[in-house]
Amino acid sequence: MPPQQPMKITAATDSSPRLFWQILLQLLTLALLSVPLSTYATGFSLLAVELPEEKPLQIGIWYPTDSPVPENPNSPFGQALALNAPIKGKDRPLILISHGYGGWLGSHANTALALAQAGFVVAAPSHSGNTFGDMSSPSPQWVLDRPRHISQTIDQLTKHWPQREALRDGKVGIFGFSAGGLTALNLIGALPNLDRAASHCESVPEEFACKEGLVASLAKSDLPQLPPAAWGADRRIGAAAIAAPGLGIAFDANALAGIEVPVQLWSGLEDKRVPHNSNAQPIADALDERAEFHWIEDAGHFSFLLPRCRPALKQSEPDTWELLCVDKPGFDRQAFHQHMNRELVRFFRQQLQD
Repeated sequence: MPPQQPMKITAATDSSPRLFWQILLQLLTLALLSVPLSTYATGFSLLAVELPEEKPLQIGIWYPTDSPVPENPNSPFGQALALNAPIKGKDRPLILISHGYGGWLGSHANTALALAQAGFVVAAPSHSGNTFGDMSSPSPQWVLDRPRHISQTIDQLTKHWPQREALRDGKVGIFGFSAGGLTALNLIGALPNLDRAASHCESVPEEFACKEGLVASLAKSDLPQLPPAAWGADRRIGAAAIAAPGLGIAFDANALAGIEVPVQLWSGLEDKRVPHNSNAQPIADALDERAEFHWIEDAGHFSFLLPRCRPALKQSEPDTWELLCVDKPGFDRQAFHQHMNRELVRFFRQQLQD
């Protein structure tokens, strides 16, 4: 479908009487957005998968359950979850989450929870070598490792997970943010054009992927000579939602020609790390009718995260606070995530449950 008009999600701050009804309408809208997506409680399991000659792969799994959850949070994500509880129901589609550069399996815990409450099984691996606690992998390695991690996670859950019988056969989706967006694109058959990315960097050297040396590192590696299969396409994935796609400058119509599954594409129009016009927009132009598009006015790159921005973080790490927690004035991140999670549930239900 064609790109939609940018969505603006703002906080009501003007108390002028003439805006009373506008403010009231916005408050009512936010109240409706806060209605739970379903009544499912949420179970959670943490797996450590041993891999030959590699670091163990840590995987967080959220899923619907009938088991009671505690009154207080019992997880690193600030969520109250039924740990290692049995799954409720059968025929559950599986959604994978691929976090951004330097993230971890809990980076999108709020989205994982929303999807699990709606009836999905959600698995999020920490991409070893490219997490906040382990950045040991050079760029050419983590670019290829990440799709493989997702495929290994699918293998683990569909073949070895004790509750695998609850999964719906052949129904797998993925949500990827930033570097995870690149991962998702590779998994559904996209092939990055590193020459295109290098050419863009010559024209726009100040773009984050250019000035940080990512493009140069990839272009000088063996990646440009690799066969298409090396990029990790996994035909088990039947739908992909992608937010703020990393290295979007490497994709044109030819690079995206192999995509045959439905795509939901998200982009913040105030994104400075992955600028909309040079990353998401060219992907949208190339995908055209194969995708639906969500352009979010006033959203920055890290607006797609919902970290625990507590006062202690602001005091102890002001730079991290500014990077991860501060949005353009008036942008309501909580309301945006409620909206985005509902749209993700709708998209994956449409593509994987119907």
